[in-house]
Amino acid sequence: MLDGLRLNADRTEVAHARTHAAAAARRGELRRLRAVGTPEAALRRALLAGRLSAFDHHRLRANLDAARGAVRRLSGARRDELASVLGTVDRLAAAGRLGPSRLRPVLLVLRRNTETWTRAPFPALRERRTFGRDPAVFQYYPGRGMQLQQLASWGHANGLAHACLSARSGGRHGRCDEHRLREVLDRLAGLGARRGGFLAFEYYFDYANGTPPWISGMAQATAVQALARAGRALHSTRYVRLARQGLGAFEAPPPVGVSVAADGGRRFAMYSFAPDVRIINGELQAVSGLRDAGVFARSRGARRLAGDGDRAARRALAGFDTGAWSLYSARGREADLNYHRLTTQFLTDLCARFHRARYCREGKRFARYEREPPRIRIARLRGLHARRTTTLRFTLSKLSTVTVRVFSRRGTLLLRRQVHVYRGRHTLGWTPPARGRFRVRVDAQGPSGPSGAAERKLRVTLPKPPKKTRKHRDIAEREQSPRGDKGTRAG
Repeated sequence: MLDGLRLNADRTEVAHARTHAAAAARRGELRRLRAVGTPEAALRRALLAGRLSAFDHHRLRANLDAARGAVRRLSGARRDELASVLGTVDRLAAAGRLGPSRLRPVLLVLRRNTETWTRAPFPALRERRTFGRDPAVFQYYPGRGMQLQQLASWGHANGLAHACLSARSGGRHGRCDEHRLREVLDRLAGLGARRGGFLAFEYYFDYANGTPPWISGMAQATAVQALARAGRALHSTRYVRLARQGLGAFEAPPPVGVSVAADGGRRFAMYSFAPDVRIINGELQAVSGLRDAGVFARSRGARRLAGDGDRAARRALAGFDTGAWSLYSARGREADLNYHRLTTQFLTDLCARFHRARYCREGKRFARYEREPPRIRIARLRGLHARRTTTLRFTLSKLSTVTVRVFSRRGTLLLRRQVHVYRGRHTLGWTPPARGRFRVRVDAQGPSGPSGAAERKLRVTLPKPPKKTRKHRDIAEREQSPRGDKGTRAG
């Protein structure tokens, strides 16, 4: 019996020694891998640290190997697109930004690109795709491949959560597909990453002046809103916790978060890499999402953030109203029809949520702009001369498709130009073919359909002959004298 006890003790001691040796070897390999900036090393580090299972390590490493092999086989545009995505993965690893929480979303992007560029039809510009039942939406950005579009993905989830919330409260807007909602939320939440101590839904490609990974206040707010709504509709504390974990993005300043001090409170940047860019629809959606998180997730922090954003947004609204349309960004171009309607919808939603007169008033005004035709003013032209180029000038109240026509007195069309222009002053060159009376007409169709027109009559004269100088008069008198040139030559 004693021999058996000694044998078991020896075996236990050997097992402990082996475990200790394996742990020491693992720590040694981890130390060596810290200096290696490759995706393969990042995967191995996550495995050794216990942050990744052996199964997931094998699967993600297979995605990486498949992409590298495909780049060697492909050619032309397909190779360039996949190589661009693979290059981004390599840069993230080299910069030490490919931590364990980013491995799944980053290598999912790589996997979807390998699938797209090796066997799928070539996507159209900014085309969006999903793959099977996976709810993650991907969008094509030329030169950057297919990229995980967090806003579109969470927008779909938000719609499902809204339908379930409405159905639970007795509403008539659709039905609740509880199984699908859980499936979508679990998948998308699993594609989040730890960033500055909060759960972030990042983008992993170069965009404008930003380099990955970056976040969008609008996408982050949509995700928080979807999780908070689902938490209430499904009575799920897990989704409520996830919603609260995403609030840190609205506390942290750029480039980690999106919180920017503003008049009256704070605003939430559309892009974490561009805090000075103000896009009104994104800021309004952030306030709306935070308000819902405050209510449905019972978060005081979210309510405080929503209040800060509400004060700043109301003070900023006037700067986005042109008097005939809305601006997309502060001091920038006008919004297209889709973005104008999106802003109008957000204002209507905030009117119902906050009961602020400013939101209600601006929402009605923006909706009215869609029913109003463009206002056109043609500048008066004086001193028009035949066969001398002049400049026709006109102003527009909103972005429009404009047709400029010039007619003769008999109605003959002499000039027709069609252009797509923004509000403000515009010019067009025209050369009158002869003297007489003409008519210029400007027709403008706004982005929502209504059209406006303006006309002005023009009077064109012959150019005046140049004034003769004293020298020219003397020459003319000599040429008209009786003796003229003959007398001069005879002398």
